[in-house]
Amino acid sequence: MRRKIGYVLLVGGICLLAWVGATLTWGDPVTSIYTSYEQRGLSQRLDTLQHEWAARAQRDAAIRSSNTVLENAKAARRARVSAFAAGLREGQPIGRISIPRLQLSIVVVQGTSESNLEKGPGHYDAASGANTSLPGLGGVVGIAGHRTTYAHPFRHIDDLKAGDRITLTMPYGTFRYTVYAHKIVGDHDWSILRKTSFEKLVLSACHPLYSATHRWVVFARLTGSTSLDPAA
Repeated sequence: MRRKIGYVLLVGGICLLAWVGATLTWGDPVTSIYTSYEQRGLSQRLDTLQHEWAARAQRDAAIRSSNTVLENAKAARRARVSAFAAGLREGQPIGRISIPRLQLSIVVVQGTSESNLEKGPGHYDAASGANTSLPGLGGVVGIAGHRTTYAHPFRHIDDLKAGDRITLTMPYGTFRYTVYAHKIVGDHDWSILRKTSFEKLVLSACHPLYSATHRWVVFARLTGSTSLDPAA
């Protein structure tokens, strides 16, 4: 009996050491399974949103054409983004972020609560304590993500360098940003979301690894965009 208990403890200890080693090297594999499951569902919902907004863009373009109305491109885009924002709910997929340097392509959800960030990177909204803009409105777009748990999408955020590209693919268009700076700040330093004269993307994650005392923040500037509607 004692020998069996000894074997059980030995196996348990080996499993624990393996988990600790994997977490330290790559990030927590257990919580990542949950995030992977959630991401599959979010991707399907995002695909549906993209189809709906593509169809809406076509209808809007047809209406403008039939009425021979020439709209200001910037105003048309703002109206579309505002309409999209009005329908957003906590935990809903809003778009996909792609970062070649990090070999990352993952769905972003609305909100940064604990439950939201378990699904993937989260967009700072009013419920997050710091309401940020959506791509295409010319403001500050803030996105937070984990570094060690729940698929740890921003684990290597500190690898990003000036000139690296980041793309946000939204149901209403695609927005391309170029990294220009990074900064380490305290956990409650909201100056990182200060408005600028250009549209700014702000990515943040806990720093250092396995700690939440500070945040590693990356700043990127909008350098190009493509709308679903060529007229917008």
